[in-house]
Amino acid sequence: MRVRELTPSGRTSIAHLPTGIDLYYEVHGQGEPLVLIPSTGFGCNVWHPHQVPELSKHLQLIIFDPRGCGRSGKPKRVYTIEQMACDVVELLHHLAIDSAHVLGHSMGGRIALSMALDVPGCVKSLILAASGSGAAARPGSDCVPGVPYWLVDELATLGFEGNLRREYVESTSFFTADFTNSHAGFVNDFLKMALEQHAAQPEYIRMVLARHSFEATHRLGDVTAPTLVLVGDEDVVGAGHSAQSDVLRSRIPNATFKSLRGQSHGFFWQAPQETNAVIVDWVLSHK
Repeated sequence: MRVRELTPSGRTSIAHLPTGIDLYYEVHGQGEPLVLIPSTGFGCNVWHPHQVPELSKHLQLIIFDPRGCGRSGKPKRVYTIEQMACDVVELLHHLAIDSAHVLGHSMGGRIALSMALDVPGCVKSLILAASGSGAAARPGSDCVPGVPYWLVDELATLGFEGNLRREYVESTSFFTADFTNSHAGFVNDFLKMALEQHAAQPEYIRMVLARHSFEATHRLGDVTAPTLVLVGDEDVVGAGHSAQSDVLRSRIPNATFKSLRGQSHGFFWQAPQETNAVIVDWVLSHK
């Protein structure tokens, strides 16, 4: 099992947004529009191996490099989740799409949640994948607002690239131990691919600060979009997204919950067929 290379076959461009950001984006396929918002620091190339080929068979797939990542603008100022949500809303306006299904992975889920709360008319349905709503929803000492001790300690001890390698390759944060042991080449290829368009250290830190400054737990009851909370049942390391997902499903009105058995944070790449099937089924049942 290897990470497959993919040359984008859809439309690629740079959108000059009213938010002041030049945003790189790609559009693949036709049908119901689905926006994929990636995890902290990732560019949209992480969706190329598995999500673009399969999801674009059924949907109009919209992917992009968030501000600070890859081929998009990299402002040297404070980042917020709300700013990044505005970027996505303006991208939809640029594409003349009134409303879309929005999937956010990890930090991307916070961006998607901000969209659903502040500009609900542009979110047809919501998929919060291995995500959370803020410090109030995090377990243990992580419930304290601000960047947690463990992350500061890892960045200081391991350095930027060492921290990324630990998270994606050397721990069970992203992939389960059994998967990493039996697919070491794939996991290392994934890291190499992710780093190609990943945010550099200054922008990554700005994103981490935005992620840990965001708080919307008290507003979860205001979400009106049909919502799927999707998480791996082994996503318990670090920020503990399994526990945070329990808060999302209990507080978002009429939320649907799906737990992927034997999966950690990176189920999009560890179990792509199962994950893609869940996504397509959800979107097509919420036209």
